[in-house]
Amino acid sequence: MQNNQGAATQEQSINQENKQETRLCSICLAFFGTAATQFYCSKCYQSIIKESNQEIQQQQQIVQENKQQGEVVKQKEDPSKCRVCKRKLGIAGIQCKCEAFFCNKHRLPEDHQCTFDHAEKAKQLLIKNNPLVDPQKLEKI
Repeated sequence: MQNNQGAATQEQSINQENKQETRLCSICLAFFGTAATQFYCSKCYQSIIKESNQEIQQQQQIVQENKQQGEVVKQKEDPSKCRVCKRKLGIAGIQCKCEAFFCNKHRLPEDHQCTFDHAEKAKQLLIKNNPLVDPQKLEKI
């Protein structure tokens, strides 16, 4: 008789393990969820997972953008060395209009792949300093 009681208690414990606690979904209040789905119904649980994946992707993009900006800042940080050859400059360093420092060998824009548009700046300067002369402003002789 003890064997029967022992078997019965084992069956009851197995049945209790198989029964999962279910609760009403807190989002839609229409279906039940289990502990495996954090007590959300399957539809709401899938939408939560998608949202969290999108947030993770956005955070990764922000981190990548910050790393790229950090690399640009690192290049501008060390004014004591030439950006091209990494030679120590001392007091002979020359700052270009692209805001980087170069040695005498790499000071010219074509020597260091300058990002500043010197030609456009020169055109704007000429336009500013040489106003257009209209024939109406000239006195007729």
